[in-house]
Amino acid sequence: MADPQLPGAKLVYVCEGGDCTERGSGDLYDSLQEMVKARDPEEAKVRVRRYPCFGACECGINVTVWPDRLFYSHVTRADLPELVGNLLDGACPVKRLRGHAKPDVEDMVWSLLDSPY
Repeated sequence: MADPQLPGAKLVYVCEGGDCTERGSGDLYDSLQEMVKARDPEEAKVRVRRYPCFGACECGINVTVWPDRLFYSHVTRADLPELVGNLLDGACPVKRLRGHAKPDVEDMVWSLLDSPY
């Protein structure tokens, strides 16, 4: 659900589940947040947050973009400049990072994020 204080802001969630954490999701989160805040310090367009677990552990590190419904997997720090370009400049989604998680996992994530609760 979009934050009412920041209408229109995209929410980017970085998984911090066990497998993703072992693969370095904490450092990836820190780097992504730094890169986004350098270009969008007021978080008017993008907010980066942690998420407990998406359930696609075999595909980690996982990152989602809501409300765009983009589920990225196998994300590395090398992918971050392209992801930030997508988020802030309207570039095309990063196709090589999509389609790795099972569709039912993605559907479950969108159901949770679409929920008003």
